[in-house]
Amino acid sequence: MSAAGPDDRWSDEDRAILEARTRSLAAPPLARESGAGIEALVLRVGGERYTLPADAVRAVAALSRLSPLPHAPPSVAGLTARGGMIVPVFHLRAVLGLALTALPEYGRIVLLGEGSGQLALIVDAVEGTTRVDPTSLRPAPSTLVATAGALIRGVDRDGVPLLDPEALLASDRLFIDIVAPAF
Repeated sequence: MSAAGPDDRWSDEDRAILEARTRSLAAPPLARESGAGIEALVLRVGGERYTLPADAVRAVAALSRLSPLPHAPPSVAGLTARGGMIVPVFHLRAVLGLALTALPEYGRIVLLGEGSGQLALIVDAVEGTTRVDPTSLRPAPSTLVATAGALIRGVDRDGVPLLDPEALLASDRLFIDIVAPAF
């Protein structure tokens, strides 16, 4: 006997099919379709594209309100406040060993790390997200500057390097020792 009322046009079989379809559509996207690879942000730096695993990124924000840090090396763009914390901001160009230019007009900062280990990297643009299959990565080309090669997990089939967030956070270019002049 059906639980439906006398005006119900759906049979028990039809109702079971509809319920199965509803559950399938209501399932989280990852449960329905778990494409190969990892989700990554597509970054533009110095006219080149790079990817960075999205799970390493805490936030992306407009490039604004940078406070200069006197006597800091050129790789340091300044300081910014994020979530009640003061966060150092670095030029990803400099970290990768590329030439520095003026701040990009529509640049973004990409926040990495947690707690007191947070830092931000300036990129020219964030172009969106993509999926990267880490099993299909090729080694970084030997033509890369050695400092950049150490920060790259590999290069995908389109030639786009995948940055290694752990290597970035451990890079000696992101540690600064500022010696203030004596007065």
